Amino acid sequence: MTDDEAELVDRMAQMLAEGGLPRVAGRIWAWLLICDPPGQSATDLAGHLQASRGAISGAVRILETAGLVKRTSRRGDRREYFHVPPGSIVSVLKARLPVTSAWRQLADEGLEVLKHRDAESRARLQEVRDVYAFMEQELPNMLDRFLEGRKDQNP
Repeated sequence: MTDDEAELVDRMAQMLAEGGLPRVAGRIWAWLLICDPPGQSATDLAGHLQASRGAISGAVRILETAGLVKRTSRRGDRREYFHVPPGSIVSVLKARLPVTSAWRQLADEGLEVLKHRDAESRARLQEVRDVYAFMEQELPNMLDRFLEGRKDQNP
């Protein structure tokens, strides 16, 4: 890994960590996005990322559960390899749609609880509700348009 690649991996991992992902999981995902070859063993990951095999193992499980990483094997090779499957980020975003809907519904309930208050005191919750309602409506359409555009680029 070059110094520039290491810096990119660390910056991506930091951004993912700010979103709640363990830093080592963010580093693995970031490296798997840019590494060559795309399939990396746990030993490869530990070496490139200077992390313990235990840390790699735990973080890979998190990434697999999230659908961001897939584990594969190769005939004649006892090692497992990890890669970012095509379409995984779209799948992850689609999987977040129920959470988006749940937040919008909860905000709706909260606004009902606060209906006796003036609009100014309800404004923060109203904004949260409106953002989630917008995302709930627009995100599926955006992802569909993205996938349609990809079909045109990759016949």
